[in-house]
Amino acid sequence: MALSSRELEVRAHLYADSRNIAIDMQLGYGNDGSVWMTNCKTAVKVERNDEVFARELAAYSRLRELQVEQIAGFWVPRLIDFEEDLWAIEMEIVSPPYLLDFGKAYLDRRPDFTSEVLADWEAERRELFEATQWPTVKKVLASLASLGIYYYDAKPGNIQFAEESNDDS
Repeated sequence: MALSSRELEVRAHLYADSRNIAIDMQLGYGNDGSVWMTNCKTAVKVERNDEVFARELAAYSRLRELQVEQIAGFWVPRLIDFEEDLWAIEMEIVSPPYLLDFGKAYLDRRPDFTSEVLADWEAERRELFEATQWPTVKKVLASLASLGIYYYDAKPGNIQFAEESNDDS
């Protein structure tokens, strides 16, 4: 079962109410969920389905357990709290350079992709990032893999370099 945008928002407010915080504004949305800023300057992300929620929570939990704040010089949001019944994760807000969104991450095992699919994936990622950035992205991915986190949502919105930031976003 995938949740609608309205259901995601309701769950975000239910989560916030249960923690005595308030939702201030929506920060972003995607195929897998939506993110809101709270009055405590944290972010609440509600996933559209339980599988994505479980993957994201497992990755953020691993990072918290290992006390990882940065990966290859990129800030990673710290897990604050979560609510399994709502598929909600609360995390700190980070500024560029940052690494976000672990809904497509796999713990302790690579997904069962064919070599052709992986080659296509890497070619697409290489095109998404500038030639000067791709080696750094590969370093980020290798650093995550060394922690047992296999990350497959590498794109400029999720791996943001400091020079990409601007005051309009």
